[in-house]
Amino acid sequence: MKKIVAILLFSILFSFSSNSFAEATKYVTDDLYTFLRKGAGDQYKIAGRVKAGEKVTLLEQKNKYSLIRDSKNRDSWILTSELSDTPSSREENPKLKTKIQELTLKLSNIDNDWKQRTLEIQRRSKQAEEQSSQLLEQNSLLKRELEMTKNQNRDLEAMLDAGKREIAIQWFIYGGAVLGIGLLFGLIIPHIIPRRRRQDGWR
Repeated sequence: MKKIVAILLFSILFSFSSNSFAEATKYVTDDLYTFLRKGAGDQYKIAGRVKAGEKVTLLEQKNKYSLIRDSKNRDSWILTSELSDTPSSREENPKLKTKIQELTLKLSNIDNDWKQRTLEIQRRSKQAEEQSSQLLEQNSLLKRELEMTKNQNRDLEAMLDAGKREIAIQWFIYGGAVLGIGLLFGLIIPHIIPRRRRQDGWR
């Protein structure tokens, strides 16, 4: 009777401790396969195996073994050392691959954007160089035209001075000629007019 009572008490305590244990998510380590046992000890028979990296639910821990529930809804015992709090590389690799693809796409977009900006900068730089070359050419042309205009002005000024001198000379000649003619008439006319009077008087 006492033995039955003890068994019942042990069962109640065991069920209470099992219910009070908080379930947690664990991951099987990266070994190729990990064996499951029917009890929390090496003496229990192997109940199956789980693949490395498989996600399991931790139900209970006892000594060096843990009671888990796998993806096939099997409750079995496994060495606690075969469990991990972090996902295995097998499960993380697809996530990392996705992140790498996203980063690669972002880098590609950044690279394309940078190439477009570089081409735009090169285009503007080339356009600025062409405009600068055109302005320099126009400036050189304007300088040549200005120099030609200065030369023409000097030539015109020289021609004007020569014309003025020529006109002055011509006026001097004309004035001298008029003066000479006037003097000539002044000298000749008095001699002509008295002779006529004398001739008239003799008659």
